Amino acid sequence: MAARVIWQGAIVLVMANLFNRLLSFAYRILVIRLIGAESMGLYEMVFPFYSLVLLVATAGVPVALAKMVAERAARGEWSRVRGVFRLSFWFLTLSGLLFTAVLYGGAPYLSQRVFADNRVFHAFTAMLFALPLVCTASAFRGYFQGLQFMQPLALAQVAEQVVRVTSGLWLALLLLPRGIEWAAAGLAWGMVLGEAVGLLTNLLIFRLARPYYELDGGRAPVGGDLLPLLRLAVPVTLARGASGIMLTLEALLIPRQLQAWGASMREATTLYGEYSGIAMTLVYLPMIVTVAVAMVMVPAMAEAQALKNYTLLHRRCDQALRITILTGLPFAVVFYFLGAEISKAVFNTPAAAMPLRALAWGCVFLYLQQTTNGILNGLGAVKTALFTTLVDGVVDILAVYFLVPLWGIAGAAWGVNLGCGVSTLLNLAAIARLTGWRPDLGSVVWRPLLATAVLGLGLKTAWDVLGLWPGPWQLSGALMGGGVIYLAALLLTRAVPGRYLSFWKWI
Repeated sequence: MAARVIWQGAIVLVMANLFNRLLSFAYRILVIRLIGAESMGLYEMVFPFYSLVLLVATAGVPVALAKMVAERAARGEWSRVRGVFRLSFWFLTLSGLLFTAVLYGGAPYLSQRVFADNRVFHAFTAMLFALPLVCTASAFRGYFQGLQFMQPLALAQVAEQVVRVTSGLWLALLLLPRGIEWAAAGLAWGMVLGEAVGLLTNLLIFRLARPYYELDGGRAPVGGDLLPLLRLAVPVTLARGASGIMLTLEALLIPRQLQAWGASMREATTLYGEYSGIAMTLVYLPMIVTVAVAMVMVPAMAEAQALKNYTLLHRRCDQALRITILTGLPFAVVFYFLGAEISKAVFNTPAAAMPLRALAWGCVFLYLQQTTNGILNGLGAVKTALFTTLVDGVVDILAVYFLVPLWGIAGAAWGVNLGCGVSTLLNLAAIARLTGWRPDLGSVVWRPLLATAVLGLGLKTAWDVLGLWPGPWQLSGALMGGGVIYLAALLLTRAVPGRYLSFWKWI
């Protein structure tokens, strides 16, 4: 059952995330071609501020709700499940409305003093109307996640993205004759409509599923849930806020340290763009899987812990880590051997291969960090996750400060590797200490490593054999050949048992 829960929930979310990523990529291309990069720039200028406000407004409640729902559902305490859901629902709804009202009143000042271009006013005020919708929808997301019911999450994400893309593009084109600032507002209104559809989708599924989850009847008081909810939610918020602050510091520090390395201001900006806009974008690709695994692990761990079923808990830890490693290692090999070719084919910037190859040495720790954070959140060890997140940021910043003047942009890549490596090891140690878990090194580490070594040899051989057809055919052929070789190696080494290939029947 453990394997089925993790694989099935993760696959549903992975499929939704992949569809949304592809649709978003096509959307950006169409917006830039039809509307112009300037309108997209105005929209993107507002979005980070909106994301920060959303982080504060939700206050980590959805993650805390998912854990508490999973624990109570495992014990059959459905009245208490409904109680904590009602509390979270009203907290998030009122928080979203409060932040929207305050920011709407301060919009003229913010657009003039905070943002670099005051033409963002219309996009900013439009985007604010999405805030209460997202906050309310996040209550449903936490509820469904806690029940390990991932289909509503996936369906709502896809519905929201489809409506956002279609309506945003249509409204931007409709408003473009009035000026690019109005076109940017059209993109923002598209986001509002998309979030509204996502909320309605969640609400509809909730109404359909609700009778099933009210088997015991009754109405539990909600007052006693506030402090437990906040004890879980506040550290989650602080961890996410710390990550955002560290990323901001890194973005400010790297260009300066590149100039200390000897690069001019323009060269430093170019190198940073190759690192953050290309190398990191490629490295983030496997997170389509690891984000899903981290979400699934919160209720999976909470359920096993509530039932005091430590055999199930240990098995789920092994499953999550194996999925993460089996996903991350082949990408690391591909980034190392074919980094220049991929950077050239996708971004026409082969120079980005240098930071990409450096990141390939440690990107698996980036993926494991995400999965282990999900496990710790599911166990309720949110303070530990906060601590290791802070350690990651400090190590990363120190490495950037000392290594970039010595190694250039590769120093920034190794800062990410070191920070994520230390954080992941601390997370694993904490999981072992809290649960008595010891990893099955054969299935979790050694077999995936052996299969990955076979992939590396096969990828190099395929690249040399296809050298007669240089260019896109050589790259695509090597990648497809490597994929077939890796799948065969997984089966031969028993890193993935053959019975797992029947997972389609679970969907």
